[in-house]
Amino acid sequence: MNQIRKIVAGTSLIGALIGGGALTAMALPANAATTPSPSATSTASADANHGNETALAGDIAAKVKDAVLAANAGATVENMTTEDDGSAAYEAHITKTDGTHATVKLDTNYNITATEAGGKGGHGGHHGNETDLTGDTASKVKDAVLAANAGATVENMTTEDDGSAAYEAHITKTDGTHATVKLDANFTITATEAGGQGAHGH
Repeated sequence: MNQIRKIVAGTSLIGALIGGGALTAMALPANAATTPSPSATSTASADANHGNETALAGDIAAKVKDAVLAANAGATVENMTTEDDGSAAYEAHITKTDGTHATVKLDTNYNITATEAGGKGGHGGHHGNETDLTGDTASKVKDAVLAANAGATVENMTTEDDGSAAYEAHITKTDGTHATVKLDANFTITATEAGGQGAHGH
């Protein structure tokens, strides 16, 4: 009889231990589920800001500012950000000495690739639009265009926002006709379209 009691007691003890272990195992996922996951939180934040422009700081901000002011003496740099539309690496919104506003775009080497009139109020009216070429980029585009169109007058040169080319130039040929010359990122002419002087509102 004592032996039977020992067996029953032992079985009950084992059952209690197994039951307790099961309860503990069940409790762990429940506790884990109520604790916010840091990775999930950071991922949500990243998704919310993905592709947005971010303010520049530190050494990058200093180099961008120096380059912008070197080309726009006396201007006030209102803000500097990354550029998320693929047209440049960085951009700076400035107020010139005459009170006008401009958006200056720069590549990863802090070279100015374009200066866009206006743009102080954000990107609503300018985001993805063509911008006037300046500096070395403008010189290379002009040289390439005139090499293929001797004697022509280059009316203006801009980036191209429709994806068909990197740059475009509106020209007036020696016979008085107008044309739009398109170039790739290596300043190679990819197309010359008759007309086009008024196509972009220039």
